[in-house]
Amino acid sequence: MSDDINRRAYALWEQDGRPEGQDKAYWFRAIAELTSEAAKTIKPVRKRAVRTKKAA
Repeated sequence: MSDDINRRAYALWEQDGRPEGQDKAYWFRAIAELTSEAAKTIKPVRKRAVRTKKAA
C-alpha cells in the first residue's frame, strides 16, 4: 500500500510543477484519494428481513 501512496503522491507532485517543501501535503492527498477510491468498492451491508414467529 505504501508503494501505491508513494507513486500517487509523486504523480500529484509532478502534476503541480514539483513545488518544494510540500511532501507531506502530497502524501496526505494521495492517501485521501486512494482510500476514497477503495471505499467506493465496498458493498453496503444488506439488512436482513425481520422474521416473525409462527403462532403455535
